[in-house]
Amino acid sequence: MFKRLFIEFFYGMLFGSMIWVLTGFFSGNIKYRIVYLVIFGLIGPLSELFNIDSLKPIYAFIIHFIGTFSLISILNIISGNFEIFEMPYLLKYIFNFVIIYIICWIISFVIFRKKTSEINDAIKKRNEH
Repeated sequence: MFKRLFIEFFYGMLFGSMIWVLTGFFSGNIKYRIVYLVIFGLIGPLSELFNIDSLKPIYAFIIHFIGTFSLISILNIISGNFEIFEMPYLLKYIFNFVIIYIICWIISFVIFRKKTSEINDAIKKRNEH
């Protein structure tokens, strides 16, 4: 379990790095960049919620969304970016968060489908022989 959470932590950092590059967040000192990667690293293990059989997928999704939103909000607080919690910036912040969240889900879904397809193809080949 620890190994799986560790791997998910690095997947979170990977997505965080991708978002950093795509959104142009190149400013900030090295301390901010490390905090940024750690926060995104913590988002990765949240994905393990979807592997809990006793947790309904909708609840896992809601908890994941709230957890991710909370971690990103903490990141903004640590970076001193308090104005995003005031109107009209709050609406823009929530909108941007939802868009980026959806994009990450789409990428995750495409990766999952590709892996599933590869596994199914390997099983079919093995069964044919």
